[in-house]
Amino acid sequence: MQESEMFQNNKPVIAIDGTAGSGKGTLAKKLAKLLNYDHLDSGLLYRILAYEFLNLNEDLKKLVKIDIDLNIFLEKKKIKKMNLRSSKITKVSSKIAKLKFVRHKLLSLQRKFANYPPNGIGSVIDGRDITSVITPNAEIKFYIDADVKIRAERRLSQLDLPKNSYNRVLEELIQRDLQDKKRKISPLIQTEDSHYIDTSKINESKVLAKAIDYIKKKQILFSDCIKD
Repeated sequence: MQESEMFQNNKPVIAIDGTAGSGKGTLAKKLAKLLNYDHLDSGLLYRILAYEFLNLNEDLKKLVKIDIDLNIFLEKKKIKKMNLRSSKITKVSSKIAKLKFVRHKLLSLQRKFANYPPNGIGSVIDGRDITSVITPNAEIKFYIDADVKIRAERRLSQLDLPKNSYNRVLEELIQRDLQDKKRKISPLIQTEDSHYIDTSKINESKVLAKAIDYIKKKQILFSDCIKD
């Protein structure tokens, strides 16, 4: 039996997967705030490990021994100082995400968050293998995507980069998509029970509205605030 088939969450979970720059993180934050759920950006966990990996001079043997504490993730002030969104961290996090021991190390952390969210109510978790591996039995699943050219434009804006960086950012996203979808361990996929939302031509508010409409149609009412 696979790990994905063995896990059963005991608290409500909204699982969100999607491509880089598609808006999955923004949707996750908005849903969590609306529902008073805890939010976990699983990508940041990999970035934290990447940050530590660089501090260890990229020594895999030392990385194996690192004990990453989920509480570190919740210490927002400390995270901000790490500059986890840098291009270097992005490349390294993508690299170590292919490693089986890294994914296994973070698997239990993410499932612990799903089962024991800090506020004890429920969680919204976004990443690239949340719906397929981390919480396969999540009550609600979304797959978020957008045209890669639009995602490149968004990334320029998010990182406040000059317009002449567009082609480089576009190529990085194309390569990231390939790595995420083609890796042997926990590739990015749209599961059959995930609701697809294309954010290419709609703003954040409309994306949230589409997500809420889907939750209502599933007749899984997590909170009074999304009832008709």
